[in-house]
Amino acid sequence: MADEPLQERIAARCLYLRTTLGTGGDLLNTCQHIVRDGMKCVGPFLDDAETDCGLWEYRPRLLPTVGQQTPR
Repeated sequence: MADEPLQERIAARCLYLRTTLGTGGDLLNTCQHIVRDGMKCVGPFLDDAETDCGLWEYRPRLLPTVGQQTPR
């Protein structure tokens, strides 16, 4: 099922990851978990590499299914 957590613990799929642009246009990957709020995410950010962060939690994707309208 699409809403079930994936077996892989990839940082890019973490509920607490926030990616923003920093000064100079570089990407900043920060953690929004209460324990590490605002600190750099431990990563990694490779598609096939998992993170061992103990705070990792699956972020479900909110993609519309066929026939549904995207919220505005």
